[in-house]
Amino acid sequence: MSLLKTSKEAREFLEKLRRTNIRPNLWARAALGYSLSLESEPEKVTYDSDGTEFQAKQIYGDDEDIILALIRQRIGKVPDPNEIGPLIKLHIERGLRYFREEYERLNSRSDELILHLLEQCSLSDLIPSPIADLLPKSPDTESYTVTIELGKEARGDIIVYHILNAPGTAPHVAIMGRNGTGKTRTGLSLITQITTTTPYFIPFLIFDYAKGDIASNMDFVSDINANVIRLPEECIPITPLSLPDKGRYAVQLAARRFRDTICSVVPLGPIQKGRCLQLIMQLYDDFADYTPDLTDLMELAEQEYQTNGWKEDSLLACLHEFSVFPLFRSSNEGEEHDLFKKNHVIDLHSLPEDLRKLASFLVLDRLYSEIMRLPDAPLDKNGDRQIRLIILIDEAHHYLPCRQHTLENMVREVRSKGVAIWLLSQSPDDFDQKQYNFAREMGLSIIFSCLLERPKMLEALLGGKVDYRKLGQLDSGVALTRVQHSDAPIEIQAWSPLQ
Repeated sequence: MSLLKTSKEAREFLEKLRRTNIRPNLWARAALGYSLSLESEPEKVTYDSDGTEFQAKQIYGDDEDIILALIRQRIGKVPDPNEIGPLIKLHIERGLRYFREEYERLNSRSDELILHLLEQCSLSDLIPSPIADLLPKSPDTESYTVTIELGKEARGDIIVYHILNAPGTAPHVAIMGRNGTGKTRTGLSLITQITTTTPYFIPFLIFDYAKGDIASNMDFVSDINANVIRLPEECIPITPLSLPDKGRYAVQLAARRFRDTICSVVPLGPIQKGRCLQLIMQLYDDFADYTPDLTDLMELAEQEYQTNGWKEDSLLACLHEFSVFPLFRSSNEGEEHDLFKKNHVIDLHSLPEDLRKLASFLVLDRLYSEIMRLPDAPLDKNGDRQIRLIILIDEAHHYLPCRQHTLENMVREVRSKGVAIWLLSQSPDDFDQKQYNFAREMGLSIIFSCLLERPKMLEALLGGKVDYRKLGQLDSGVALTRVQHSDAPIEIQAWSPLQ
């Protein structure tokens, strides 16, 4: 019995994957599994049916009862038999779209795609690890609810609230506005509010990119009892090349992740990419049971460039900057950190621009690998999930255009682990990047006065029709947002110019 027919676009992608010797139905099943692993629902897009036809058995295998139970759990009812095929198709199309984006990002290398997907399966979950020791003790509270006050309705005195971690809501937050509109002010106010009103401790990790004005805001730092790390005078308390396991797959995946992080900031040609991969693989091999530092990588690179007669290039220059600016703690000082246990502000503004991004991305790489090995964060009786960490990235428009895959993965995948990503940027346009639309995963968007070139982004972020011309006419402190149970976007007075 036919279950569904994919879109033409999906069929064309499946045909490209035939060289992997993995049958199309197995790719479709993997895509279905990936999509079902995400907490957000797939967009209700109308796809054509000009693609590959699959029978029910090809998709379900021996897991029909499990897959149907997952579908039933997501929609909150027993699906009508006629609904099942279209629902599964939406998930398969979303999963294949993600696979295609990764395939293209990886230069159409199917072997690289398979390695990347193995990483998403968290092979490290099979490795005993004291990762839970990084977390603070479980909070002694019956409720994990995090309620934030956004302000008052602009045309009334009704206070607007939002539950950050309500069931079915992503805890990710986007705050947008051109310079001077108060987006950073609003973000810091919400952080202070959470710190003082939530019945359990939630650590914050804040990346201060542009001017160091967050790190120098002593009232804010004192209010949330934050540890400020000023680069390059101080070091970030992690070792970015640390690995819980040095098995063959773990090393290959770590090497590729490091190479991709470098490539997201520094343009590297095919030869340089190959050298980068070769160097990091050799480094892990040379250090065997020890954790190398970035300075070790630089020393190896200089040796290999000299031995092979390679000319200095952008890769070597990039690695050299890590030795000039030692940004991370040495592995000799230990590999554990307290980023899940305390509030931190990382002040990047004194660094060269490329190093600001690379330092941030290497921190995210390390945290992502640890976060995905954590058990899912617990739920309270209302279904609100415990928040374990909030990562705030100020001036995110500097990061979003980079093809940095870890940041994309984090907004997709970490909320079940109790992690929220807050992005402060200049315009809704910043979120719609060629490689990924970050707006898909934002649970709360607050938009102050700004310029907009793509009006569709307002609907993607606010979920309703908005006259985009209003954005340039919003008064000081007024923003557009949409919260739970509201039918349309509303205007709020997030802060008062008189304060």
